[in-house]
Amino acid sequence: MIHTQVTVVKKETIAPAWWRLTIAAPDLSPRLSPGQFLFLSCADRFTCYLRRPIFPAPIDDEHLTLLLHPNPDPGLAWLLTRTPGDRLDVIGPLGTGFPLPDSIRNLLLVSDSRAIDPLLGQLSRAVEAGVAVTLALGGSRASALYPVSALPPVVEYQAATLDGSLGHRGLVTDLLPNLLSWADAVAAVGSTGLYRALQAHAAQVRFRAEANYLYGLCLPYPLACGVGACHSCAVETKTGLRLACVDGPVFDLTLLEFADHD
Repeated sequence: MIHTQVTVVKKETIAPAWWRLTIAAPDLSPRLSPGQFLFLSCADRFTCYLRRPIFPAPIDDEHLTLLLHPNPDPGLAWLLTRTPGDRLDVIGPLGTGFPLPDSIRNLLLVSDSRAIDPLLGQLSRAVEAGVAVTLALGGSRASALYPVSALPPVVEYQAATLDGSLGHRGLVTDLLPNLLSWADAVAAVGSTGLYRALQAHAAQVRFRAEANYLYGLCLPYPLACGVGACHSCAVETKTGLRLACVDGPVFDLTLLEFADHD
């Protein structure tokens, strides 16, 4: 973990209400695994001083990317106004990211959230390693999903929207029985409902939800201190309480209990 400053080198619109920052971070990018986070000082003297956890995706040894959307949080709204040349104060990397064992040949990435930066980092890693990747996304409508035009052509893209404007009409969990039948490993970012569905469908399709197969980034838990001091991010697992900021935020989903965090 280091404390450093990084520089915004590019800001682009990739779809309506979707922006991507490219950040020069040569001290951090080689150290950061998809799913790990940084603590960002995203406030000046007129806003809140609390650091925010962000989950950038490493794209090479020099740069990270970060997806941004309109956000009511004043600190993250401030981050959305950053432009090329601006410097950002960060601490990290923190936590534990997604694994990518050498044995994986077919990787499923799935989300019902807009916060898919860790999956994009895992996607880049897997494609570089020659792994076949499918990205399955779910949302209310097509504009709520990461644009397929921003993905590498080698990635298979499947979508589910509640209004039927893109892909399957319904939930992304409706696609799981078919997708889980061929995947060697799954990395997910999303709701507790998605994680419960992954557990249930994996147990049905593969006869059991084996360890080291399903991994998810636990978003419902607050990441306040990043070092396990405040215990506000305690996660209930089958082996006892774990801290999302230290032991996670990526966990083997077969070990989680999901106690009342919906």
